[in-house]
Amino acid sequence: MKQTAIVHNLFDDKKDQEADVVTTPAMPLAMACAGERARIVSLAGGRGMHQRLASMGLSVGSEIEVIRKGVPGPFLVASGDTRLAIGAGIAHKIMVSPI
Repeated sequence: MKQTAIVHNLFDDKKDQEADVVTTPAMPLAMACAGERARIVSLAGGRGMHQRLASMGLSVGSEIEVIRKGVPGPFLVASGDTRLAIGAGIAHKIMVSPI
């Protein structure tokens, strides 16, 4: 998907210029396939969920790998040398983009 944005240059007398904006598609972690590597782009949830995930080492910008898709059961993900089990409800609130 290609989008454009207006760039305002305060130090130039020329008119505003258009610049291409690169957007990466984001999807819930629950939609990722086993073996897929992804980067966390946003967390949809409350402060408690953010703190809980941060305590496990998962935050925006973290790279993870899906080890096992949680149908049924929890999602198993790897973040570095750490393996984590994440419930399906939380997996739907973690937005990722494929690497």
